[in-house]
Amino acid sequence: MVEVERVLYWVGCVTSFRFPDIAKAAVQALRKMGVNPILLGEEEGCCGDLLLLTGQMEAAKENAKRVLSVIESRKPDVLVTGCSGCYRAFTKGFEDLELKPSFKVMHTSQFMEELLKQGKVKFKELKMKVTYHDPCELGRLSGVYDAPRNVLKAIPGLELVEMSSSRNLARCCGAGGGLFGISPDVAQELGLIRLKNDVLPTGAEALVSACPSCYMNFYYIIAREDLPIKLYDLMEIVNMAL
Repeated sequence: MVEVERVLYWVGCVTSFRFPDIAKAAVQALRKMGVNPILLGEEEGCCGDLLLLTGQMEAAKENAKRVLSVIESRKPDVLVTGCSGCYRAFTKGFEDLELKPSFKVMHTSQFMEELLKQGKVKFKELKMKVTYHDPCELGRLSGVYDAPRNVLKAIPGLELVEMSSSRNLARCCGAGGGLFGISPDVAQELGLIRLKNDVLPTGAEALVSACPSCYMNFYYIIAREDLPIKLYDLMEIVNMAL
């Protein structure tokens, strides 16, 4: 069971600075479901995922302690984030750094799935054919495959079609491991392969992501190549269906 009285919504750097509309949709959706999330605003800082991915463990631990102090000062029961990198940093990353938060950590898809199980969510019809992209840090590195799919399948009128390469066999979006920041051209080449070889052949009208880094790479490629598909974050879809 999820204790919803003290829910902290962790936005994440990419969402905050590049795609704030995703954060707005997530907060709107949570409030529609009766959850008034705690927001850290300018105090949020960075989760430190890139420090962990690049092996800078001492810097990662110092950063994690600062972040943990800020979060725990708000006394949340649950931290919910829509960023797969932040989710992994707060779970596996904290474990590797031998840090034990006093709160539960959930990805937005897991939190939504739990609310659905408790009967606290009632979706309206949303006629749309979508396909879902498994982010590396949420899927292969964290084992979260079913929750996003279960949320999408719970929306009346929405049809979820799988790609030929999905779950643990899903290709990377191209932006993983900080590659987008180091070599954006290579990142976008890889992302274009994912879109042309796996996404478009499904015939879906929209691609759904559960990671802002994946969303970012796909967003720029779709715009540059003028590809015939819409792009949504999972919580944007959820907000539309509430």
